[in-house]
Amino acid sequence: MSNCRKSYSTTTLAALAVATLSLLLAIVSLLSWGTALEARQLVLIPLSLLCLAVGSIAGLVALGGSIALRRDALERAGKPYFSDRRRERSPGFLSRLRRQVLGLKPAPSPLGLWPGEWVRVRPFSEIAATLDTNGCLDGLPFMPEMLPLCGKYLPVFRRIDKVHDYYTPGRTGLRRLRDCVTLDDQRCNGKAHGGCQAACQFIWKEAWLEPATGPGDADELPGTPEAGKLEKSARRVAPEGGTQYFCQMTELPKAGPLMWWHDPRHYLRDLWSGNVRLVPLVKAVALALFNIVQRKTRGPVAPHREAAERVTGQIPPLDLKPGDLVRIKSKGEIEKTLMKSKNRGLWFDVEMHRYCGGTFRVAARIETIINEADGRMLTMKTPCVVLDGVKATGEYIGLCPQVDLIFWREAWLERLGE
Repeated sequence: MSNCRKSYSTTTLAALAVATLSLLLAIVSLLSWGTALEARQLVLIPLSLLCLAVGSIAGLVALGGSIALRRDALERAGKPYFSDRRRERSPGFLSRLRRQVLGLKPAPSPLGLWPGEWVRVRPFSEIAATLDTNGCLDGLPFMPEMLPLCGKYLPVFRRIDKVHDYYTPGRTGLRRLRDCVTLDDQRCNGKAHGGCQAACQFIWKEAWLEPATGPGDADELPGTPEAGKLEKSARRVAPEGGTQYFCQMTELPKAGPLMWWHDPRHYLRDLWSGNVRLVPLVKAVALALFNIVQRKTRGPVAPHREAAERVTGQIPPLDLKPGDLVRIKSKGEIEKTLMKSKNRGLWFDVEMHRYCGGTFRVAARIETIINEADGRMLTMKTPCVVLDGVKATGEYIGLCPQVDLIFWREAWLERLGE
Protein backbone atom coordinates (compact mmCIF):
# COMPACT_ATOMS: atom_id res chain seq x y z
CA MET A 1 0.00 0.00 0.00
CA SER A 2 1.33 3.44 -0.92
CA ASN A 3 2.03 6.10 1.70
CA CYS A 4 -0.87 8.11 0.30
CA ARG A 5 -3.38 5.29 0.79
CA LYS A 6 -1.98 4.51 4.25
CA SER A 7 -2.55 8.10 5.32
CA TYR A 8 -6.06 8.13 3.83
CA SER A 9 -6.92 4.84 5.58
CA THR A 10 -5.54 5.98 8.94
CA THR A 11 -7.53 9.22 8.89
CA THR A 12 -10.69 7.43 7.73
CA LEU A 13 -10.53 4.75 10.45
CA ALA A 14 -9.69 7.32 13.15
CA ALA A 15 -12.61 9.53 12.08
CA LEU A 16 -14.93 6.53 12.03
CA ALA A 17 -13.86 5.58 15.55
CA VAL A 18 -14.42 9.14 16.82
CA ALA A 19 -17.84 9.26 15.15
CA THR A 20 -18.89 5.94 16.70
CA LEU A 21 -17.72 6.83 20.21
CA SER A 22 -19.28 10.29 20.04
CA LEU A 23 -22.65 8.98 18.91
CA LEU A 24 -22.60 6.23 21.58
CA LEU A 25 -21.79 8.80 24.25
CA ALA A 26 -24.63 11.01 22.99
CA ILE A 27 -27.07 8.09 23.18
CA VAL A 28 -25.92 7.14 26.71
CA SER A 29 -26.27 10.78 27.82
CA LEU A 30 -29.81 11.00 26.46
CA LEU A 31 -30.82 7.70 28.09
CA SER A 32 -29.39 8.86 31.43
CA TRP A 33 -31.23 12.17 31.28
CA GLY A 34 -34.51 10.82 32.66
CA THR A 35 -32.93 9.20 35.74
CA ALA A 36 -30.35 11.91 36.50
CA LEU A 37 -30.71 14.62 39.10
CA GLU A 38 -31.91 18.02 37.92
CA ALA A 39 -28.44 19.53 38.24
CA ARG A 40 -26.94 16.77 36.10
CA GLN A 41 -29.68 17.10 33.52
CA LEU A 42 -28.50 20.61 32.72
CA VAL A 43 -25.08 19.16 31.89
CA LEU A 44 -26.25 16.09 29.97
CA ILE A 45 -28.24 17.97 27.30
CA PRO A 46 -25.34 20.22 26.13
CA LEU A 47 -23.02 17.20 26.34
CA SER A 48 -25.33 15.16 24.11
CA LEU A 49 -25.58 17.98 21.56
CA LEU A 50 -21.80 18.41 21.56
CA CYS A 51 -21.27 14.69 21.04
CA LEU A 52 -23.79 14.66 18.19
CA ALA A 53 -21.99 17.58 16.50
CA VAL A 54 -18.56 15.97 16.91
CA GLY A 55 -19.90 12.63 15.69
CA SER A 56 -21.51 14.19 12.63
CA ILE A 57 -18.34 16.05 11.63
CA ALA A 58 -16.20 12.96 12.22
CA GLY A 59 -18.65 10.92 10.15
CA LEU A 60 -18.31 13.39 7.26
CA VAL A 61 -14.51 13.17 7.53
CA ALA A 62 -14.76 9.37 7.35
CA LEU A 63 -17.05 9.66 4.31
CA GLY A 64 -14.57 12.04 2.64
CA GLY A 65 -11.78 9.54 3.31
CA SER A 66 -13.81 6.74 1.76
CA ILE A 67 -14.45 8.83 -1.35
CA ALA A 68 -10.75 9.73 -1.57
CA LEU A 69 -9.72 6.05 -1.29
CA ARG A 70 -12.16 4.96 -3.98
CA ARG A 71 -11.12 7.73 -6.38
CA ASP A 72 -7.44 7.02 -5.78
CA ALA A 73 -8.03 3.35 -6.65
CA LEU A 74 -9.76 4.34 -9.90
CA GLU A 75 -6.95 6.76 -10.78
CA ARG A 76 -4.34 4.05 -10.26
CA ALA A 77 -6.36 1.72 -12.50
CA GLY A 78 -6.61 4.41 -15.20
CA LYS A 79 -10.40 4.64 -14.98
CA PRO A 80 -12.33 7.95 -15.11
CA TYR A 81 -14.96 8.77 -12.50
CA PHE A 82 -16.59 11.91 -13.87
CA SER A 83 -20.38 12.20 -13.93
CA ASP A 84 -22.57 13.63 -16.69
CA ARG A 85 -25.49 14.17 -14.32
CA ARG A 86 -26.40 17.79 -13.64
CA ARG A 87 -25.63 18.84 -10.11
CA GLU A 88 -28.46 21.43 -10.09
CA ARG A 89 -31.78 20.55 -8.51
CA SER A 90 -34.56 20.48 -11.10
CA PRO A 91 -37.45 22.85 -10.34
CA GLY A 92 -40.39 20.96 -8.84
CA PHE A 93 -43.36 21.50 -6.58
CA LEU A 94 -41.28 22.71 -3.64
CA SER A 95 -39.39 25.15 -5.86
CA ARG A 96 -42.63 26.59 -7.24
CA LEU A 97 -44.08 26.81 -3.73
CA ARG A 98 -40.94 28.55 -2.52
CA ARG A 99 -41.23 30.99 -5.42
CA GLN A 100 -44.80 31.86 -4.44
CA VAL A 101 -43.82 32.34 -0.78
CA LEU A 102 -40.94 34.61 -1.72
CA GLY A 103 -43.30 36.60 -3.93
CA LEU A 104 -45.38 37.52 -0.89
CA LYS A 105 -42.55 39.41 0.79
CA PRO A 106 -39.68 41.66 -0.33
CA ALA A 107 -37.12 39.45 -2.01
CA PRO A 108 -33.45 39.62 -0.94
CA SER A 109 -32.53 40.20 -4.59
CA PRO A 110 -34.37 41.82 -7.51
CA LEU A 111 -35.70 38.52 -8.90
CA GLY A 112 -34.46 35.72 -6.66
CA LEU A 113 -33.88 33.48 -9.69
CA TRP A 114 -32.72 29.89 -9.44
CA PRO A 115 -31.74 27.15 -11.92
CA GLY A 116 -34.33 26.14 -14.47
CA GLU A 117 -36.38 29.36 -14.47
CA TRP A 118 -36.81 31.24 -17.74
CA VAL A 119 -35.92 34.87 -18.26
CA ARG A 120 -35.84 37.41 -21.08
CA VAL A 121 -32.73 39.54 -21.49
CA ARG A 122 -33.80 43.17 -21.40
CA PRO A 123 -33.12 45.50 -24.35
CA PHE A 124 -29.77 47.21 -24.11
CA SER A 125 -31.47 50.59 -23.85
CA GLU A 126 -32.84 49.43 -20.47
CA ILE A 127 -29.59 47.73 -19.44
CA ALA A 128 -27.59 50.87 -20.27
CA ALA A 129 -29.60 52.79 -17.68
CA THR A 130 -28.17 50.52 -14.95
CA LEU A 131 -24.51 50.98 -15.96
CA ASP A 132 -21.99 53.48 -14.64
CA THR A 133 -19.50 55.43 -16.76
CA ASN A 134 -17.29 52.33 -17.01
CA GLY A 135 -20.16 50.18 -18.27
CA CYS A 136 -20.47 48.32 -14.96
CA LEU A 137 -23.16 47.52 -12.42
CA ASP A 138 -21.81 46.88 -8.90
CA GLY A 139 -18.34 46.53 -10.42
CA LEU A 140 -19.40 43.90 -13.00
CA PRO A 141 -19.09 44.96 -16.68
CA PHE A 142 -21.75 44.36 -19.32
CA MET A 143 -19.60 43.21 -22.26
CA PRO A 144 -20.06 43.82 -26.00
CA GLU A 145 -20.25 40.05 -26.62
CA MET A 146 -23.46 39.99 -24.55
CA LEU A 147 -25.32 42.37 -26.88
CA PRO A 148 -26.57 39.70 -29.36
CA LEU A 149 -28.43 38.02 -26.47
CA CYS A 150 -30.56 41.09 -25.70
CA GLY A 151 -34.22 40.28 -26.26
CA LYS A 152 -33.68 36.51 -26.14
CA TYR A 153 -35.44 34.02 -23.85
CA LEU A 154 -33.05 31.75 -21.96
CA PRO A 155 -33.18 29.41 -18.94
CA VAL A 156 -31.15 30.17 -15.82
CA PHE A 157 -28.23 27.78 -15.49
CA ARG A 158 -27.05 28.62 -11.95
CA ARG A 159 -27.07 31.38 -9.38
CA ILE A 160 -23.70 33.05 -8.98
CA ASP A 161 -23.51 33.89 -5.29
CA LYS A 162 -19.73 33.36 -5.24
CA VAL A 163 -16.83 33.22 -7.67
CA HIS A 164 -13.31 31.86 -7.34
CA ASP A 165 -10.72 34.64 -7.35
CA TYR A 166 -7.41 32.86 -7.95
CA TYR A 167 -5.31 35.69 -9.35
CA THR A 168 -5.42 38.50 -6.76
CA PRO A 169 -1.85 38.34 -5.38
CA GLY A 170 -1.77 36.65 -1.98
CA ARG A 171 -5.57 36.68 -1.60
CA THR A 172 -6.92 33.69 -3.49
CA GLY A 173 -10.30 32.44 -2.37
CA LEU A 174 -14.02 32.98 -2.87
CA ARG A 175 -15.66 36.33 -3.53
CA ARG A 176 -19.26 37.08 -2.64
CA LEU A 177 -21.47 38.22 -5.51
CA ARG A 178 -25.10 39.25 -5.24
CA ASP A 179 -28.03 39.19 -7.64
CA CYS A 180 -26.11 37.32 -10.37
CA VAL A 181 -26.83 34.26 -12.53
CA THR A 182 -25.48 32.42 -15.57
CA LEU A 183 -27.76 31.55 -18.49
CA ASP A 184 -27.79 28.24 -20.37
CA ASP A 185 -23.99 27.99 -20.55
CA GLN A 186 -23.72 31.15 -22.69
CA ARG A 187 -20.03 31.94 -23.21
CA CYS A 188 -17.93 34.82 -24.47
CA ASN A 189 -16.58 34.48 -28.03
CA GLY A 190 -13.88 37.11 -27.46
CA LYS A 191 -14.66 39.12 -30.62
CA ALA A 192 -14.40 42.47 -28.82
CA HIS A 193 -11.42 41.30 -26.75
CA GLY A 194 -8.75 40.55 -29.31
CA GLY A 195 -10.05 37.05 -30.10
CA CYS A 196 -9.55 35.69 -26.56
CA GLN A 197 -10.34 31.95 -26.60
CA ALA A 198 -10.96 31.41 -22.88
CA ALA A 199 -14.75 31.14 -23.54
CA CYS A 200 -15.71 32.30 -20.04
CA GLN A 201 -19.34 32.10 -18.99
CA PHE A 202 -21.23 35.40 -18.99
CA ILE A 203 -22.35 36.55 -15.55
CA TRP A 204 -25.68 38.39 -15.64
CA LYS A 205 -26.97 40.82 -13.04
CA GLU A 206 -30.65 40.22 -12.35
CA ALA A 207 -31.31 43.89 -13.15
CA TRP A 208 -30.50 43.02 -16.77
CA LEU A 209 -33.18 40.30 -16.89
CA GLU A 210 -36.92 39.96 -16.52
CA PRO A 211 -38.94 36.83 -15.60
CA ALA A 212 -40.55 34.76 -18.35
CA THR A 213 -42.94 31.83 -18.21
CA GLY A 214 -41.01 29.82 -20.79
CA PRO A 215 -39.22 29.98 -24.14
CA GLY A 216 -40.33 32.59 -26.63
CA ASP A 217 -39.32 34.19 -29.92
CA ALA A 218 -36.38 36.54 -29.62
CA ASP A 219 -37.28 40.18 -30.14
CA GLU A 220 -35.66 42.08 -32.99
CA LEU A 221 -34.09 45.00 -31.16
CA PRO A 222 -32.61 48.02 -32.91
CA GLY A 223 -29.06 49.07 -32.22
CA THR A 224 -28.44 51.88 -29.77
CA PRO A 225 -25.77 54.60 -29.77
CA GLU A 226 -24.63 53.49 -26.30
CA ALA A 227 -23.54 50.11 -27.67
CA GLY A 228 -20.53 51.72 -29.34
CA LYS A 229 -19.20 52.80 -25.96
CA LEU A 230 -18.98 49.16 -24.88
CA GLU A 231 -16.73 48.33 -27.81
CA LYS A 232 -14.38 51.18 -26.89
CA SER A 233 -14.32 50.29 -23.20
CA ALA A 234 -13.32 46.67 -23.93
CA ARG A 235 -9.71 47.71 -24.56
CA ARG A 236 -7.47 50.43 -23.24
CA VAL A 237 -3.91 51.63 -23.57
CA ALA A 238 -1.90 50.33 -20.62
CA PRO A 239 0.21 52.89 -18.66
CA GLU A 240 3.40 51.10 -19.72
CA GLY A 241 2.22 50.78 -23.33
CA GLY A 242 0.38 48.11 -25.25
CA THR A 243 -3.26 47.01 -25.14
CA GLN A 244 -5.01 46.19 -21.91
CA TYR A 245 -8.37 44.42 -22.06
CA PHE A 246 -11.32 45.02 -19.75
CA CYS A 247 -13.84 42.22 -19.16
CA GLN A 248 -15.81 40.49 -16.42
CA MET A 249 -12.92 38.22 -15.46
CA THR A 250 -10.41 41.06 -15.11
CA GLU A 251 -12.86 43.03 -12.94
CA LEU A 252 -14.02 40.25 -10.60
CA PRO A 253 -11.95 41.57 -7.65
CA LYS A 254 -14.07 44.75 -7.80
CA ALA A 255 -17.39 42.91 -8.04
CA GLY A 256 -17.57 41.56 -4.51
CA PRO A 257 -15.73 41.16 -1.17
CA LEU A 258 -13.61 38.17 -0.22
CA MET A 259 -15.29 35.41 1.79
CA TRP A 260 -13.90 33.17 4.49
CA TRP A 261 -13.08 29.96 2.63
CA HIS A 262 -14.64 27.60 5.20
CA ASP A 263 -17.73 29.69 5.94
CA PRO A 264 -20.54 27.07 5.83
CA ARG A 265 -23.15 29.63 4.79
CA HIS A 266 -22.17 29.56 1.12
CA TYR A 267 -22.84 25.80 1.05
CA LEU A 268 -26.29 26.38 2.55
CA ARG A 269 -27.01 29.06 -0.07
CA ASP A 270 -26.11 26.54 -2.80
CA LEU A 271 -28.60 24.03 -1.41
CA TRP A 272 -31.34 26.62 -0.83
CA SER A 273 -31.03 28.20 -4.27
CA GLY A 274 -31.08 24.88 -6.14
CA ASN A 275 -27.47 25.21 -7.36
CA VAL A 276 -26.66 21.75 -6.01
CA ARG A 277 -28.51 18.62 -4.97
CA LEU A 278 -28.01 17.14 -1.51
CA VAL A 279 -25.75 14.22 -2.53
CA PRO A 280 -23.12 16.31 -4.42
CA LEU A 281 -23.21 18.84 -1.58
CA VAL A 282 -22.51 16.19 1.08
CA LYS A 283 -19.66 14.75 -1.02
CA ALA A 284 -18.03 18.17 -1.47
CA VAL A 285 -18.33 19.04 2.24
CA ALA A 286 -17.01 15.60 3.25
CA LEU A 287 -13.96 15.95 0.99
CA ALA A 288 -13.32 19.50 2.23
CA LEU A 289 -13.41 18.36 5.88
CA PHE A 290 -11.21 15.35 5.10
CA ASN A 291 -8.62 17.58 3.42
CA ILE A 292 -8.66 20.00 6.37
CA VAL A 293 -7.78 17.10 8.69
CA GLN A 294 -5.09 15.90 6.27
CA ARG A 295 -3.47 19.35 6.19
CA LYS A 296 -3.60 19.66 9.97
CA THR A 297 -1.89 16.27 10.32
CA ARG A 298 0.51 17.05 7.44
CA GLY A 299 -0.82 14.21 5.33
CA PRO A 300 -1.49 14.15 1.56
CA VAL A 301 -4.74 15.76 0.48
CA ALA A 302 -7.17 14.34 -2.06
CA PRO A 303 -6.68 14.02 -4.94
CA HIS A 304 -3.00 13.20 -4.52
CA ARG A 305 -0.27 13.69 -7.08
CA GLU A 306 2.99 11.79 -6.72
CA ALA A 307 6.44 12.74 -7.94
CA ALA A 308 7.43 10.53 -10.86
CA GLU A 309 10.49 10.06 -13.01
CA ARG A 310 10.08 12.51 -15.87
CA VAL A 311 9.87 11.40 -19.48
CA THR A 312 13.19 11.96 -21.21
CA GLY A 313 13.15 13.56 -24.64
CA GLN A 314 10.51 15.74 -26.22
CA ILE A 315 7.05 14.30 -26.73
CA PRO A 316 6.09 14.78 -30.40
CA PRO A 317 3.09 17.12 -30.91
CA LEU A 318 -0.19 15.60 -32.05
CA ASP A 319 -1.39 18.71 -33.95
CA LEU A 320 -4.93 17.99 -32.82
CA LYS A 321 -7.88 19.62 -34.55
CA PRO A 322 -11.51 20.05 -33.50
CA GLY A 323 -13.35 16.76 -33.94
CA ASP A 324 -10.32 14.52 -33.33
CA LEU A 325 -10.97 11.62 -30.97
CA VAL A 326 -8.51 11.33 -28.07
CA ARG A 327 -7.99 9.42 -24.85
CA ILE A 328 -6.75 11.22 -21.77
CA LYS A 329 -3.75 9.38 -20.38
CA SER A 330 -3.80 7.88 -16.90
CA LYS A 331 -2.76 9.99 -13.95
CA GLY A 332 0.45 7.99 -13.64
CA GLU A 333 1.40 8.69 -17.26
CA ILE A 334 0.64 12.40 -16.89
CA GLU A 335 2.68 12.69 -13.68
CA LYS A 336 5.79 11.81 -15.70
CA THR A 337 5.33 14.98 -17.80
CA LEU A 338 5.05 17.36 -14.82
CA MET A 339 7.48 19.57 -12.96
CA LYS A 340 5.91 20.81 -9.71
CA SER A 341 2.45 19.92 -11.07
CA LYS A 342 3.01 21.93 -14.27
CA ASN A 343 3.87 21.21 -17.88
CA ARG A 344 5.40 24.24 -19.60
CA GLY A 345 3.63 26.58 -17.20
CA LEU A 346 0.18 24.91 -17.46
CA TRP A 347 -1.23 23.37 -14.28
CA PHE A 348 -2.40 19.81 -14.18
CA ASP A 349 -5.33 20.74 -11.93
CA VAL A 350 -7.11 18.63 -9.36
CA GLU A 351 -10.28 18.99 -11.45
CA MET A 352 -8.57 17.02 -14.24
CA HIS A 353 -8.04 13.82 -12.26
CA ARG A 354 -11.64 12.65 -12.66
CA TYR A 355 -11.33 12.62 -16.48
CA CYS A 356 -8.09 10.61 -16.73
CA GLY A 357 -8.62 7.49 -18.85
CA GLY A 358 -11.71 8.91 -20.55
CA THR A 359 -12.33 9.25 -24.30
CA PHE A 360 -13.43 12.60 -25.72
CA ARG A 361 -13.42 14.70 -28.88
CA VAL A 362 -11.38 17.87 -29.27
CA ALA A 363 -13.66 20.91 -29.12
CA ALA A 364 -11.17 23.69 -29.84
CA ARG A 365 -7.50 24.54 -30.05
CA ILE A 366 -6.44 27.35 -27.69
CA GLU A 367 -3.65 29.75 -28.61
CA THR A 368 -4.59 33.16 -27.12
CA ILE A 369 -6.22 34.08 -23.81
CA ILE A 370 -6.40 37.21 -21.68
CA ASN A 371 -4.40 37.20 -18.46
CA GLU A 372 -7.04 38.13 -15.89
CA ALA A 373 -4.46 39.59 -13.51
CA ASP A 374 -3.35 42.44 -15.80
CA GLY A 375 -5.70 42.33 -18.82
CA ARG A 376 -2.95 41.58 -21.32
CA MET A 377 -3.28 39.08 -24.15
CA LEU A 378 -1.15 35.96 -23.82
CA THR A 379 -0.08 33.94 -26.84
CA MET A 380 0.75 30.37 -25.91
CA LYS A 381 4.11 29.13 -27.15
CA THR A 382 2.69 25.61 -26.96
CA PRO A 383 -1.03 25.60 -27.83
CA CYS A 384 -3.40 23.46 -25.79
CA VAL A 385 -6.86 22.05 -26.44
CA VAL A 386 -10.25 21.87 -24.75
CA LEU A 387 -12.31 18.70 -24.94
CA ASP A 388 -16.02 18.41 -25.59
CA GLY A 389 -17.95 17.89 -22.34
CA VAL A 390 -14.89 18.31 -20.10
CA LYS A 391 -15.49 21.15 -17.65
CA ALA A 392 -14.56 22.12 -14.12
CA THR A 393 -16.99 21.05 -11.39
CA GLY A 394 -15.85 23.39 -8.61
CA GLU A 395 -16.02 20.50 -6.13
CA TYR A 396 -12.63 21.28 -4.60
CA ILE A 397 -13.12 25.07 -4.46
CA GLY A 398 -16.25 25.36 -2.37
CA LEU A 399 -18.64 24.21 -5.14
CA CYS A 400 -17.91 27.37 -7.10
CA PRO A 401 -20.79 27.72 -9.61
CA GLN A 402 -18.62 28.88 -12.52
CA VAL A 403 -18.10 26.20 -15.18
CA ASP A 404 -14.65 26.91 -16.57
CA LEU A 405 -13.24 25.05 -19.53
CA ILE A 406 -10.20 22.87 -18.84
CA PHE A 407 -7.05 23.29 -20.93
CA TRP A 408 -5.08 20.15 -21.84
CA ARG A 409 -1.54 19.74 -23.12
CA GLU A 410 -1.22 17.37 -26.07
CA ALA A 411 1.38 15.48 -24.00
CA TRP A 412 -1.47 14.38 -21.73
CA LEU A 413 -3.51 12.94 -24.61
CA GLU A 414 -3.24 10.20 -27.19
CA ARG A 415 -4.98 10.20 -30.56
CA LEU A 416 -7.51 7.48 -31.27
CA GLY A 417 -8.91 6.27 -34.58
CA GLU A 418 -12.62 6.49 -35.29
